[in-house]
Amino acid sequence: MLHGASSDIKPVSRCIGIDDGPFPPKTDDTVRHAPLLAVWLKGPHLHQLRTERITVDGLDATRKTELLIKGSVHVPVLLSGVTFGGFNLIDPWKIQKLCKAPVIVVVGSRPDNRAVKRALSRHFSDWKKRWDLIRSLGPLHKVRTMAGEGPVFFERFGCSTRQAGVILKTSAFVSRMPEPLRVAGILARGLFSSEPPS
Repeated sequence: MLHGASSDIKPVSRCIGIDDGPFPPKTDDTVRHAPLLAVWLKGPHLHQLRTERITVDGLDATRKTELLIKGSVHVPVLLSGVTFGGFNLIDPWKIQKLCKAPVIVVVGSRPDNRAVKRALSRHFSDWKKRWDLIRSLGPLHKVRTMAGEGPVFFERFGCSTRQAGVILKTSAFVSRMPEPLRVAGILARGLFSSEPPS
């Protein structure tokens, strides 16, 4: 079992992956919603699935994530980035405090924070609040989770860089993306897409 930032971390068998699903395009001032999924994997096997709805470009993603993982402690949480449902941000510091386990923000390519800042300042009156959260994430790290594939990039909370690397490597089974995030993304698109599967 993994407890916070223990120095004798071992490969984890359980992990939570969180990703969002598709949402309708903006047509007027109607409030839009996007699905937010949390999946619990034990090894490569799906153990549990929970869903919530978040407001597109809203500020409720952290609160909805707290509802999704309520009651789950000492299980590492992997976030598919930090922005969900457009620019609705999940605060990994708050999630880490709740789950008492490592929280790792994972992306497949190096984010362009300058472009993010420009988009925020152009479209949101509260852009400084959102940007402050992105800026607080700390240094970006990378790890190669699978031989022959490119690295994934991550920020880590409640664990060391080495510990985060162990978690990401041991939870990647079929691609460089850790399986909890890969499964969460597939289910988010498959369960909530209005488009027929290709």
